[in-house]
Amino acid sequence: MKKEKKNKVLLIAEALLTLLFIISFGVLGYYIFKLNVVPIKFLVGGGIVLFILFLILLYFLFSKNKKITKGIAMAFIVLLSVLSIFGTKYLKNTYDFFQNTKVDYDTLTYSVWVLKESNYNAINDLVDKQILYIDDDYKEDIKKELHSKIYYEEVTFESFGGMAEALLNQEVEAIIIEESYISLAKEEVENFEEAIKSIYTFEVKIKAHEEKKESTSIADITVEPFILYISGIDQYGNVNSVRGRSDVNQLAIVNPKTNHILLVNTPRDFYVQLAGTTGLRDKLTHAGIYGIDKSIKTLENLYSIDISHYVRVNFNTVIKVVDVIGGIDIESDKAFRAWTNKNVYVEKGWNHFDGAQALAYARERLTYVDGDHHRGRNQQQVITAILNKVTNSKVLISKYNSILGALDGSFQTDMSMEEITSFIRYQIDKMPHWNIESIAVTGSGDMQPTYSMGSKLKLYVMEPNMNSVNEAKKRINEVLNEK
Repeated sequence: MKKEKKNKVLLIAEALLTLLFIISFGVLGYYIFKLNVVPIKFLVGGGIVLFILFLILLYFLFSKNKKITKGIAMAFIVLLSVLSIFGTKYLKNTYDFFQNTKVDYDTLTYSVWVLKESNYNAINDLVDKQILYIDDDYKEDIKKELHSKIYYEEVTFESFGGMAEALLNQEVEAIIIEESYISLAKEEVENFEEAIKSIYTFEVKIKAHEEKKESTSIADITVEPFILYISGIDQYGNVNSVRGRSDVNQLAIVNPKTNHILLVNTPRDFYVQLAGTTGLRDKLTHAGIYGIDKSIKTLENLYSIDISHYVRVNFNTVIKVVDVIGGIDIESDKAFRAWTNKNVYVEKGWNHFDGAQALAYARERLTYVDGDHHRGRNQQQVITAILNKVTNSKVLISKYNSILGALDGSFQTDMSMEEITSFIRYQIDKMPHWNIESIAVTGSGDMQPTYSMGSKLKLYVMEPNMNSVNEAKKRINEVLNEK
């Protein structure tokens, strides 16, 4: 009787373990197919091996074998089930991450600013007063917000230039500015930060940038050459809700036919005509305060190209990722104390950087004679060091979930999950060795007025060397047309 009861319990345990095995691998298979990153040949091969292994384990588990054989079979089933559960966790985190990198809408934060010495302390104090804001695509959203609160007299400018001055000169009682421009004004306009205060803040939801090309096939980026814009903004916080100056402007020209990647660095202070504007030119970095669209279209005009996709990151991205992977090693050609973070001292030679130190190194320009040009090289060093560390199998496996968590909210792209996973699948299937080439356009320093800050204030800019721009155009076209 006891033996029969014992056999019945064992049979139930064997059935439950088999069910656990089937369910765990079923869920794993669901996410494998949902992500679609594994090439067909690996799926077929792996599926056949797994099915055969499953049959063998079932045979040893339910046949009349010795207890030790059954025990080994049960142990293998438990082990494989646990491994599949961990694998499912990795794949689910990957799926969730890809879902969050492409957003349909961004959220902009606007604030109402008045003179600090004024008696205005709340939005209701501005009834029938003159309020100034930009006459752009979001004007109607601003008007809708204000009209729900107060009656006022509308004043609009075509650009940010002169808005700070209009408030300081008391030409208007208040200005409404998106927070990324406030950061710029505080830095460039003397005593601006000390003279103003915010009395009201609200958010505007806007449609995120999306490239609309004729060739939108998912397979295109694994077959046809494309251009990816890498934009790094000078802000912290969630990249989906914060604009900022585009301090990093890298174009990656990718040709999967020849496994060739050309990186083109455009200095942040390049003095260019912002897309959609006339009159004064501006720093390329200022395009970022108008949104990723402005940066993309400005670069397209500069190089006579079509940018296929973009990746947008911020300060948080560098700090979080570098910290998660345990720091990076960088060789500096000069010793200096970082101007953006006085706590960071860089030795000449090799340095081990944490996230804050890596960011300070990537932003450094005042130390160098060639300033912005050298900063571009520093940024490429940091990017390369991160990639080398992340692609190390030990780091990637042990820190995978932490890396995805660090990128959450600090990484944005208009590439669909299908496009990203198709490229990953291509990499796994073909295992190509990429030839990475780096070039940069050059220019000479100057002091000039800018579109964003108005004609009365001169800022440091870099007058483009058009020969270097033309050479970059030529090289871009050569890589795009390689067979």
